[in-house]
Amino acid sequence: MKSVSRVIATTLGLVLLLGVAGQAGAQTATVTLSSQKQYIRGIGGMSHAAWAGDLTAAERTLAFGNADGQLGFSALRIPVSDGSPDSANVATAKAAIAAGAIVLATPWNAVGTMSSSQFSSYATHLNNFVSYMKNQGVNLYAISVQNEPDYASQWLAWTPTLCHDFVLNYGSMITTKLISCESFNYTKSYYDPILNDSAALANVAILGTHLYGTAVSAYPYSLFDSKGAGKERWMTEHYTDSTTDANSWPNALGVATELHHAMVDGQFNLYTWWYIVRSYGPISTNGTVSKRGWCMAQFSKFIRPGFYRVDATASPSSGVYLSAYKSNTDVVVVIVNTNSSTSSLTVSINGSSISSYDRFTTSGSKSLASDGKVTASNGSLTLSLDAQSVTTLHGSGSTTGIGGSTGTGGSTGTGGVVGTGGSGGARNTGGATGTGGAPSTGGATGSGGATSTGGATGSGGTTGSGGARNTGGATGTGGLIGSGGAPSTGGATGSGGQGTGGSSLGSGGSTESDGSVGPGESSAGGGCSCRVDGGRSSSRPLALLSMLGLLAVVCTRRRRR
Repeated sequence: MKSVSRVIATTLGLVLLLGVAGQAGAQTATVTLSSQKQYIRGIGGMSHAAWAGDLTAAERTLAFGNADGQLGFSALRIPVSDGSPDSANVATAKAAIAAGAIVLATPWNAVGTMSSSQFSSYATHLNNFVSYMKNQGVNLYAISVQNEPDYASQWLAWTPTLCHDFVLNYGSMITTKLISCESFNYTKSYYDPILNDSAALANVAILGTHLYGTAVSAYPYSLFDSKGAGKERWMTEHYTDSTTDANSWPNALGVATELHHAMVDGQFNLYTWWYIVRSYGPISTNGTVSKRGWCMAQFSKFIRPGFYRVDATASPSSGVYLSAYKSNTDVVVVIVNTNSSTSSLTVSINGSSISSYDRFTTSGSKSLASDGKVTASNGSLTLSLDAQSVTTLHGSGSTTGIGGSTGTGGSTGTGGVVGTGGSGGARNTGGATGTGGAPSTGGATGSGGATSTGGATGSGGTTGSGGARNTGGATGTGGLIGSGGAPSTGGATGSGGQGTGGSSLGSGGSTESDGSVGPGESSAGGGCSCRVDGGRSSSRPLALLSMLGLLAVVCTRRRRR
């Protein structure tokens, strides 16, 4: 009886293990290249020379170059001078444009209090800055109406009505593409009046927003989906954490999760981080790329202007997030694994004949490391994802092609400069956009991303008079976005990870971790809403019963020997 009992117990134990293994086994994601989503205008960050110091020549190359060891940023945000235009940000803007990036500008303070009687002079103020920068060799791609009109204790405040009325009555006079007022937390009341007024909407090219304290559930915008044809959505400023060093892992992985949600849930055409150089930024204060920077580079080096996002299984399993992009010739898939264990994933890419993908990984021990190639058979490939990592797959070959860009007014782009040569990577063959706003048709990034070990950040940092906002408290030892974290209501996240956005707003002037003080800090919030794949095969019980019988036979035969 003891031997029989042992057989039964062993068999049941094996069945239980196989059942668990089946649940933790390879998940499946599908990419549909023919289902085209938004055009990708760019990924980048902010340089504010007066508040944080200008980027050095080396930092500009590191940020906007796309060779090995560089970030490949394709967008730069700069401030509009409060008074007369000045040259503080000209050198960095020219370097960005020379590397193929676009430059957007945002005003903070022009007058003490805004009213409709000042609209005419304000339009002149914006146009004067556009003209000045053009004379300096910087063709601004777009200029904004106002930075954070709804968080304006230390800069110019606008009501939603004023934002709408300026766009309606003076938007057509602005001499470059116009970005709406940029709400600090995507307050839709600043955009609804414009979307609901066809005359106002005709005068604006872009709806811009920030994501401070914004839950992922508030990223989608159905009114824009129904009325914003031909316009773009831009995420023009955010950071996930300003109190934790950018090399802290897995805290730094949070920006990859946010980029995923910004592209997939928010359908943003552009994403710009706050300060490019900072202790918590993509470039550390010692001039090296941080872990947070490498996480951004997993997107920015490969998803170039001219790419489109395509439909894909956004969350194939709990804690795993996937997004996909294409040009006429290239396919890019970015996968974020927030779990503390490895995950196996099968990806089926419909509409591509690409048979091999270069793989790059950033994790606790890797920094945009080249992890060889992944072979696809009939469009399907399987890979194991490193724990707490972001993985990029980049393949070149024929795709189903891309449609025309919706455009935002048809002005010619800034030029598509040929990159400095990623190892093995195709260069951008398209360059400037056409009169319909369409991007280049090539646009492939270098497939040879840098394999850096990740530089340590500097110990200091500039003490600017306008530092970044406080994110509402330091993240805990988990730092990572959990698989279903509840919203944080008091700023500091627990050791299990950030919540889904509910950090409270700072009341002003919290100190950053590198010593600088911001002009009215706010919490970043921005935790993720993790989706769990609840699908289970209805045939699993039958399969387990069949396996039980088979194992019983095997164990019995062994016992008889």
